[in-house]
Amino acid sequence: MFRYASSDLVPPAGKRKEWLLTNGIGGFAASTISGINTRRYHGLLIASLKPPVDRRLLLAKLEEEVIIDGRAYKLFASETVGGFSGYGFNHLLEFRRFPFPAYIYEIEDCILEKEIILVSGQNTVLVRYSLTNANERQVRLHIFPLVTCRDYHHTVRRNDWPFEVVEDNGTNTAIEPFPGAPRLFLGSVGARSEITGFWYFDVYYEVEAARGLDAVEDLYCPLRFVAEGANTMELWVWAGTERVDSSIAGMRRYREQEISRIQDLADSISTDNKYLRILSLAANSFLVRRSEIEGLTVIAGYPWFADWGRDAMISLPGLTLTTGRFDDFRQVIRTFLTCEKDGLIPNLFPDNPGPPVYNTADASLWVFWCLYKYYQYTGDLNLPAEQYPGLLRILEGHIKGTRHGIRMESDGLITQGEPFYALTWMDAQVGGEAVTPRRGKTVEINALWCLALYFAGFLASRLGDTARARSLKELFYKSRESFGREFWFAEGGYLYDRIDEDERDESIRCNQVIALSLPVRLLTPDREKKVLGTVWRHLYTGYGLRTLSPADEKYRGQCTGDQYRRDNAYHQGTVWVWPWGHFITALARVYSGYPGIDGLLRRLVSPLIAHLHEECVGTVSEIFDGDPPHHPRGCFAQAWSVAELLRVIYEEIERRAPKRTLPEW
Repeated sequence: MFRYASSDLVPPAGKRKEWLLTNGIGGFAASTISGINTRRYHGLLIASLKPPVDRRLLLAKLEEEVIIDGRAYKLFASETVGGFSGYGFNHLLEFRRFPFPAYIYEIEDCILEKEIILVSGQNTVLVRYSLTNANERQVRLHIFPLVTCRDYHHTVRRNDWPFEVVEDNGTNTAIEPFPGAPRLFLGSVGARSEITGFWYFDVYYEVEAARGLDAVEDLYCPLRFVAEGANTMELWVWAGTERVDSSIAGMRRYREQEISRIQDLADSISTDNKYLRILSLAANSFLVRRSEIEGLTVIAGYPWFADWGRDAMISLPGLTLTTGRFDDFRQVIRTFLTCEKDGLIPNLFPDNPGPPVYNTADASLWVFWCLYKYYQYTGDLNLPAEQYPGLLRILEGHIKGTRHGIRMESDGLITQGEPFYALTWMDAQVGGEAVTPRRGKTVEINALWCLALYFAGFLASRLGDTARARSLKELFYKSRESFGREFWFAEGGYLYDRIDEDERDESIRCNQVIALSLPVRLLTPDREKKVLGTVWRHLYTGYGLRTLSPADEKYRGQCTGDQYRRDNAYHQGTVWVWPWGHFITALARVYSGYPGIDGLLRRLVSPLIAHLHEECVGTVSEIFDGDPPHHPRGCFAQAWSVAELLRVIYEEIERRAPKRTLPEW
């Protein structure tokens, strides 16, 4: 499963398919199945020094040379400004993704397998080499580590960093790139180290060039590892920010521990559906430890996002509840609600350690959806009851008014907006101005507001807070009535995206599907079907929903080019996966019992299942072009994309979710 033969591995196909490993604290390893690093975010060890942030590329690559009976074969593959440097992919027989990324090379009558393992909970990568030498050829293997110590968002050129070797015992080495930098420990089991000390120039990152960013870098090689013999051999190379048990038994133990952990994750969903099992592994990559508040959080996407409140709340049910990770759900909720301030949860924790940022109008309202889903799956009201005071603070902040103009108006609906801020999930800005200005009353925020009132009222009634339950119920009915009256665009047969005092935004956008997927019914059945029909005709693609109808003059069909062009297209037609999940849920609910609905839902899921074999193998991309053939763009692994595909398969295809609903009170 998820094996690629030699025909799939050579450029350009091999450069388009990527792989990702994560370590549970924000660090990761990633590259392509050809072995060519095409991004500045590719490397064997991107360490998280202050989990889950302060991420630095420490080990970019290990490059190999095999000498058989005096004949040298270069197995490495890099692209430089002058072309390819090394054509190792010509010897690449096979690539295997699970349980670990593995490159299998054929050199004459020898087979060399290179397997990459990240150790969970620490910034350590292990690389296992296994050489099959049945005819007892005289083999010599050279392994060259290419290192740096830079922020993972940047690139560096040759400089005066000393890369001082501060420890060296012939197999294990400690390197200090520059004074005050974290030490990089390098070691081997089965090979000796020899100091080299040279720069590897002009590494070229094709994807960064296409994104209009700096795409050229120099890397340093402080030493090489050497192993030789005429027998089948196993050897290991490791790198990390701390020492490890550098014995053959220790290396094998780390590997077995990781295999056991991966197997447990795959088994967290008791099903024969292999794609649910693969997605459960993908889901795990986004759940990481946050050291500053000693809690669990959600990385929004790899390779460049940290943890965002909105993304975490939209992702959390799919990442945890479907896989039975209820304690992880509770930890993430507590992480964000612990940081609640003025009725808002953080929009993001910065890349560099610092205070949370509260520039979002929707993240806090997604909390109520999360807690409803938790109740649906567990029937447990202890966690919502524990968080009840925080939920009331969120409601009070919205009713009385809080930051950024977020407040409830007399009709019971929520308005928001402030100059120079993009407070909804359509948050791209160019030159300090929002590309999709959505100040006022937005459709998805007010749908979520109605759910928040209903769920909080239900919870108040269960906790004996009778007077508050009564007032919340009255406010819910008022808000729901206003929602149906104000947002329904009768002439178009769909929902306005945004309304303000003197404007009704008729743009056909995907945000309206949220009003159909929530457990409270906000529209009549006839209107629900009309909305679904409009979304289907204008926005649906096999990989998700467009953010804007192609019939709109503002539509942008490709999210490519430099940052200015990409930001202008990001929410102007680009396809997103996560709203697709709510569209599928709405479709399943509105047309429940109709002949053929089950078969239709399975067909609608098929393209994204096929995508698991594409782009970043075993996970789901952030976005796709609005125009066919809908090339994947953005982050190659996105939390809410994985979460919603997992949730949809689990709930709507496999029908494994409990039938529990939110009752009247």
